[in-house]
Amino acid sequence: MLNEREARAIEEIEQRLRRSDPAFAQRMSAWPGGRPFPTVAVLCVATFLVLPFIALLGGPHAALVTADVVAITVVIVLVRRHLRSSGT
Repeated sequence: MLNEREARAIEEIEQRLRRSDPAFAQRMSAWPGGRPFPTVAVLCVATFLVLPFIALLGGPHAALVTADVVAITVVIVLVRRHLRSSGT
């Protein structure tokens, strides 16, 4: 736990950062509750685990379609994050 002097020093640094580079400060405080949910990582791990079963049960075409759908979903997630972070 920080003592009172250290907490004041950190608050002063944060205030100077907000004044000198507001865009950077906004990006760093975009998720006040912490980091966002790792959607891309979860999609990739789930695909890695499920894809062999899909290939076994549905054949190579089903596996290819599944991989394509997951790739498109990852691209959509990344584009939405980029648009949200750029403010457009």
